Amino acid sequence: MALRVLRVCHGGRDPQHRGRERALAGAGLDVTAIVPSYWPDEASERTLSPEPFRVIELPVRHAGDMNRHAPRDSSVLRRVIDEISPDVLDIHAEPFSVAARHWLRAAPTELPVLMYSAQNVDKRYPPPFSVYERAAHQRVVGFYPCCRQVASVLRGKGFAGVIDVLPLGYDDGLFRPGEQAIEAEELSLMIVGRLVPEKGIQDAVVSLARVHSQRPARLVVIGEGPEKERARVLATSLGVGDRVEFMPWQTGPELALRYRAAHIVLIPSRPTTRWVEQFGRVIVEAQASGAVVAGYASGSIPEVAGEAGVLVDAGDAEQLGDEVARVVMDSDEFAWRRAAGLRQTATCTWQAVAARQIGLYQAVLTDKGSRVTLARSPRQRRAAAQAEFGPTAATLAGVRPFALPVLRRGGRFADALGSVGDAANELRARFTRRA
Repeated sequence: MALRVLRVCHGGRDPQHRGRERALAGAGLDVTAIVPSYWPDEASERTLSPEPFRVIELPVRHAGDMNRHAPRDSSVLRRVIDEISPDVLDIHAEPFSVAARHWLRAAPTELPVLMYSAQNVDKRYPPPFSVYERAAHQRVVGFYPCCRQVASVLRGKGFAGVIDVLPLGYDDGLFRPGEQAIEAEELSLMIVGRLVPEKGIQDAVVSLARVHSQRPARLVVIGEGPEKERARVLATSLGVGDRVEFMPWQTGPELALRYRAAHIVLIPSRPTTRWVEQFGRVIVEAQASGAVVAGYASGSIPEVAGEAGVLVDAGDAEQLGDEVARVVMDSDEFAWRRAAGLRQTATCTWQAVAARQIGLYQAVLTDKGSRVTLARSPRQRRAAAQAEFGPTAATLAGVRPFALPVLRRGGRFADALGSVGDAANELRARFTRRA
């Protein structure tokens, strides 16, 4: 009988984000995906396209808020689990999130639970989020973080179970190498994502101006956001207003075509007081398409871009432009970095990621109680975690900032924080067990 997996994924209305489930189903698993019945994202489908696995749509409150959304009727969750009777419950949500809290409470104690995490900053949360996080660390048997910085956060906070760092994958049937010739008359630069300050759209414009001063270049900007007009004004002031092309969000096939035409894809993400680049799906998609990635050595970018990436200190847009210009003037170096990127991404296809994820499922099913021994001292745990996985990411507020999960939508403060009484009851229960 095929291994039955119940996967919960808030981003599952985006067909590109269902690649993991397709790969798992293609490998022979019996997969059921739980997705919100509505999620306000540019790539979300109003009506889901057919998939080779079962999809269940559930209404949620606070749709669009990754950390605060929750099922409208939490009693449905246990009924879904009982109906599917999965061998593994796989929750694609942060351990401190409200959604994870609901699913973990609904899961039978004997059901193995695995979770994803992308939080690469060792944030200190107030109750009840800190309570939710600790409870998840105690209940979950395995995590598959997207980078080593996230793994270091998990271990340092006291998670003693299995950790396997799995990259975010890409569809190799869609993202494949183009014919990027560095001898082309015009160099093609590209940046993809939300046009917000932390994604560095203005830095990309400054870099374009530096490159264009040495050889003809153009920047394609794909995405929407509040920085769009400021970037347009900056480009005009730098004399490259006619060299920047703004495009709206693209479908997967459209984006793949754009990648294959790009020589350089820019990732100039800047750290803020509460966020640092956590993975950068654009990096693997661009490298798999034959483009060279250039950006800032911030967050997980060096880990994901690897030796193929062209990286400079965060915030130095002029140096980034100069480094890009240097690389595209050297056909041998460009070819080497392009080939290195293609080699690296061979291990990031959804099929490759699914094979490792299946291995993780099998490992936790074989030994559900596997735990490492952790030091009682938080300082010693963090030191051991860094020795095992490397340092966590640093924000402008430091490496261990106080934080409150972003409340993106309106609502009463009590509703935003969740049930403080519930958190207090859980703390009371924990101390009672210790007594």
